[in-house]
Amino acid sequence: MYYKIIKKFGPSDEERWQSYLNWRQLDLTCFDSIDGILRPDLFNPKSQEDWENCVNADFKLYLITNSNYAKRIVRRYHNATIVGVETELDVVYETKEGLLGYDIIDGSISVLTNWGADKEGLINPYLMPNGLIGDLAQALYILNSLRKKFPNDLHVIESEVWAVYSVDT
Repeated sequence: MYYKIIKKFGPSDEERWQSYLNWRQLDLTCFDSIDGILRPDLFNPKSQEDWENCVNADFKLYLITNSNYAKRIVRRYHNATIVGVETELDVVYETKEGLLGYDIIDGSISVLTNWGADKEGLINPYLMPNGLIGDLAQALYILNSLRKKFPNDLHVIESEVWAVYSVDT
């Protein structure tokens, strides 16, 4: 599992939160998606110790490899939280305690939470009240359906399903 230090986003953001819900035509109670627009990554390695505790490949420097390190440095950032993520999932993936749900990620952007009004009904009906999908098979099905319906959309083609976990700090 990797760890992300990201900006908090949700109902306490009042006007911004309501604007987002209106745009996406959703009725969420919280926001556990790891979308990099609404919840940008705050960690950017600078020190030698940072570099020793991050993924130094595939443009994923924002992923921290050590939970204790993430818990220690989260205090550097204002309005931040830590989430755990597991990437490159397939149908035989076994969940761990603390699973919040599944996100469909293109780089750092969530296809689930940035798909506009979802006029096709491919995403919104399956979102839990936290903005994630609750079942891996359903998340993989949504991704495959999007790829079939939008074969030239680079955001869809490059996307992966990621598991998102709560992390006690």
